Amino acid sequence: MPRILTAFLLLCSSALAAAQFTGPKAPQPPPPKQVVIPAPQIPGANAQSAPEAWADPCAANASTVSFDTCYADLNRSTDQLLNTLYRNAIVAFEADIADAHKRSDQSQLSYDSTALFDLKAAQDQWTKYRDLQCRAAGQQLEGGSIQPIVINKCLILVTHHRIDEMRAAYEIGGRSIE
Repeated sequence: MPRILTAFLLLCSSALAAAQFTGPKAPQPPPPKQVVIPAPQIPGANAQSAPEAWADPCAANASTVSFDTCYADLNRSTDQLLNTLYRNAIVAFEADIADAHKRSDQSQLSYDSTALFDLKAAQDQWTKYRDLQCRAAGQQLEGGSIQPIVINKCLILVTHHRIDEMRAAYEIGGRSIE
């Protein structure tokens, strides 16, 4: 018993000494990036005083909107943005393929055709992942009134991550897919 007490006292005193140390602190990592989701047009919300983007526009306008409707609308607008970026990336690859055909550049034609095929395959697999992930998130609340909100918030977050991935992967070399 005395050994345990001694060890405990040593541990406490070393923790106290470490807490009192006033030397230079180790550099802290930057805070995690906050996901900002574009705000949808919400009926009844004061659009003139609201900034263009909120971390959670539905919560910011909680007194004037229905959460079910707000998150469903926000999910639709986020999905529309992703679909626009996806279509624009496809159009860009198709233009590159047409240009490679005109120049008879088989290497570029092969490269762009493969990239287009891979983009479509990745989007197909991502869609399956998104649906499974968000269904699993909502499953824990099966039958509850909050389930649609949880599923829509999941869909919004996962889709926003995909939007970031699309921009990072396909907005290169001065190309914009906006």
